[in-house]
Amino acid sequence: MTTFAITNAVLVLPDRVVDRGTLRVHDGIIVEIADHPIPVHTTSDVLDAQGAYLVPGAIDLHNDSLEFEVNPRPGANLPLPFALAAMERRLVGAGVTTEFHAVAFMERASALRSVEGARLRTRYIAKLAKGPACSVEHHVLHRIDVWHPEALDAVFDSVSELGVHYISLNDHTPGQGQYRNVDKLIELSGQMRAMRGAGFSNEQELLERMRTHAADTEMVPYVYSRVREAQERMPMVIATHDDDSPEKVDAQWELGATVAEFPVTFEAARRARDRGMRIVVGAPNILRGGSQSGNLAASELLESGLADIICADYHAPSLFAAAFKFAQDGLLDLPSAVRMVTLNPASALGFSDRGALQTGLSADVVLLRPDGWGFPHVLATYRRGHLVFAFGPFAEEPVALAAAGER
Repeated sequence: MTTFAITNAVLVLPDRVVDRGTLRVHDGIIVEIADHPIPVHTTSDVLDAQGAYLVPGAIDLHNDSLEFEVNPRPGANLPLPFALAAMERRLVGAGVTTEFHAVAFMERASALRSVEGARLRTRYIAKLAKGPACSVEHHVLHRIDVWHPEALDAVFDSVSELGVHYISLNDHTPGQGQYRNVDKLIELSGQMRAMRGAGFSNEQELLERMRTHAADTEMVPYVYSRVREAQERMPMVIATHDDDSPEKVDAQWELGATVAEFPVTFEAARRARDRGMRIVVGAPNILRGGSQSGNLAASELLESGLADIICADYHAPSLFAAAFKFAQDGLLDLPSAVRMVTLNPASALGFSDRGALQTGLSADVVLLRPDGWGFPHVLATYRRGHLVFAFGPFAEEPVALAAAGER
């Protein structure tokens, strides 16, 4: 059993900030929180945080980055254990202790995606979950493309193998959802082809997909019916994705959806709020000041009371930076902003053992210090009380947990 304390830290509690406080950990659990510093001894049982912020570890509900780790260039196909281990090191450096890898189940060569590739990734993550503790707790967000019903059996098999059943219903048909602005989509697709060799091959392909989907009135209802059947036998947390209308929110809410990812109109976001759904926004959107696709800015949703959770989307280092930006811009107090990357996602996925600096919870905690621009940078990350990342003066204690690839 290990007992230690972190003192002289700015503790960001769920409802207040404690300046120069102390947090004590025993056997991986937070056992005491004090509003004063304690003496720093020469032994290793007390760490002087030197005024750094102490926050809970980030719980990230959506991150596409595993695809980029496996294929940093088109067709690179790096070994999965190596790619995930490399990504895990990025995650702990960003203060993430619980990660949901967004894995797309679809056959789309132009996007470097396949059902078999998705199954390989989720099986590996399921294997990790059953093995020794990693530096990050790995989960899967199963992305169901409503125009790829051939993937549903593989999706539901994969969901059943994992401890947390989480799916997201996606429709990336041009002309609606995230890609309502077709001209913007054509521009973005050209950029993706230049950078990664992925994306629509030409404008004609894009327009043909729009026509085909518009003429098909059976596919989406069929996929919804399969999800409803699966939900009855294997309860899942269901997320909507890129909703652009109240009707779309309602249709998925009736399936049991409780999370709304990236609503692209105020009308859709308001309906999600009316339905009691948790609304997720992307961290890069917050730092950039707007959507890359030309849709709503996350700050606009927050100002209207329509944002609850910040996810990485595709860039984990933006998580705490986005939360601090909301606080610095005066849109939220710091505890409320930090809850958007910690306690709120924990609640949305049913985790009751993490997400806050609170006695009795897991010691998944992170030390941060803002730079001269106000962006917070991670100095140390602890998972279950073990140091899994350290930088600068905090890098003296050895890393205690295995990385994802160390099997």
